[in-house]
Amino acid sequence: MTGKLSLQRVQAFVAISDHRGISAAARALGVAQSTVSSHLQQLEGEVGAVLVDRSAPSLRLTEAGEKLLEYGRSLLALADETLDQVARVRRAPVAGVLAIGGTTTATERLLPRLLRSFLDRYPDVELELHVANSSLITQKVLSGELPLALVAAQSEQPSLNATAAGCEEQVVIVAGDHPLAGQQVEPRLLRGTRMLLREEGSTTRQYQVDMAQRWGIPRTQASTIASTSAIVAAVAQGLGLACLPRAVAEEALLLGRVAEVHLDPAPPARPIQLIRLAARPLALVEELFIESVREERTS
Repeated sequence: MTGKLSLQRVQAFVAISDHRGISAAARALGVAQSTVSSHLQQLEGEVGAVLVDRSAPSLRLTEAGEKLLEYGRSLLALADETLDQVARVRRAPVAGVLAIGGTTTATERLLPRLLRSFLDRYPDVELELHVANSSLITQKVLSGELPLALVAAQSEQPSLNATAAGCEEQVVIVAGDHPLAGQQVEPRLLRGTRMLLREEGSTTRQYQVDMAQRWGIPRTQASTIASTSAIVAAVAQGLGLACLPRAVAEEALLLGRVAEVHLDPAPPARPIQLIRLAARPLALVEELFIESVREERTS
């Protein structure tokens, strides 16, 4: 053991763990696979321990690897914080990487608008955007893999801070040529309708299920489609009914491919929040983005 620890090699090791393999880590870091392999071998030499169980069929860290991952994340976070604090005192344009996650529906319209406003103000900032359903995105924030995320759900985790970012208006849509298109509809008239739902782990699905129970449409069937745009396309083909954010369905509504139906109660708008770990210090670009979101919210 040499007594030295390379942050670059630690970063490669953390990427191997986060992306579940050397090839994926290399793609994420934008370097050759051989470079990541070399970093791993050299890091194992630096710490004097095997970090990855190479006999396992899939990536598995050794006990030493798990411990280094825990401290490695802290080291990388401290290095980022150090550079961030230096950036705050030197008189230079705001730069760095804004890493942020977003749920599928939140990235349809609101997040791009917020990012456009922010990047217009700070053009030297680079963007790293991750899109997944609420469960996966929230888990990435909780694990420290992502510093910020925009989710269409109320935060129920005590370890998270949430900033109100906006709302999603919801609509109930059917095929454009549906005989009840555009009408106020009693649930009994939709008897046997197929309801198209998002996948498990999506807060959109839970919202859809809750609304279906409130409407009480008799003898409904449920089908799962893991994409809001695919649900819109399925509705347009007459495969069923869906409750989705208006922003997702807006183009299809304008083209007449789908149409609204009005049920009682009308689906309420869903709040969108920007979440982060409460205990994690904010980098300058993250702090400025949160300020920008608050300004947009009140403007």
